[in-house]
Amino acid sequence: MVKRLALVTALVACGGHKKADTTPPPDTDDHPVHVDNGGNMIPPEKMDEVTQDLKRRNNLVSRCLATAMEAGEVKRGTHGHIAFEITVGTDGHASSVKVIKSDIEAKTVLECATKHVQETGFPELPKPYETSYTYAVEAN
Repeated sequence: MVKRLALVTALVACGGHKKADTTPPPDTDDHPVHVDNGGNMIPPEKMDEVTQDLKRRNNLVSRCLATAMEAGEVKRGTHGHIAFEITVGTDGHASSVKVIKSDIEAKTVLECATKHVQETGFPELPKPYETSYTYAVEAN
């Protein structure tokens, strides 16, 4: 019994202390978080405002197709989508507007729609903002 008590005492004395964990923390670079300390992040409210500004142009862009229909350039009942890639500059103006996809082939419609997107007033931003927007258009 004394031997067992001595053995337990020796084990507790030698191994009773928890050693510092030398295992490195798990790799957290799988999904790095980019922090911009320069204050150049675009607030979500500004991104929403850009989308709302583009949405307000829906009727004008649709009117481009209606005008082409009235001129006989497209058939009555034509409809489709025009997708734009847009870069909004820091000054609140579109610095780049490109048609990236369109069901409408009439050049006059695409030029008219592009012009309306270019003329859209946007909020001033801390850095250029690239986005895309798709207009649904139809002429009856």
